[in-house]
Amino acid sequence: MNPHKYEHGPVIDRAHLDRMTGGDQALTLEVLGLFRQQMALWSQSLQPDVAQEDWSDTAHSLKGAARGIGAWALGEVCAQAEAASRDAPLSRDQKRAFYEAMTIQMQEVMGAIAVIEHQIALAS
Repeated sequence: MNPHKYEHGPVIDRAHLDRMTGGDQALTLEVLGLFRQQMALWSQSLQPDVAQEDWSDTAHSLKGAARGIGAWALGEVCAQAEAASRDAPLSRDQKRAFYEAMTIQMQEVMGAIAVIEHQIALAS
């Protein structure tokens, strides 16, 4: 399976995020802050040299976290990576391709988080 960009609306689905946080802006900021902090750990654990099982587990964890905040495209790329890694051992090049696709999505999510944090700051 080749990683591809998943087109599904905004980078973060605000309606979904609001449902998950009950519309509580402080909770939204906390959740997004935790996601942002975890991003560095996930990125390290998705390097092509990481052991297959650990790599798959990280893709799974990131998939769930991304879907939790409504980052559907990131969740989809992670789902593809997880499925591919569960089917058969991935080569270093395959892991690198998925890593690059996930990194692009993570960067987009980081930008969207910054925008949401700014919007909340302006509204308060």
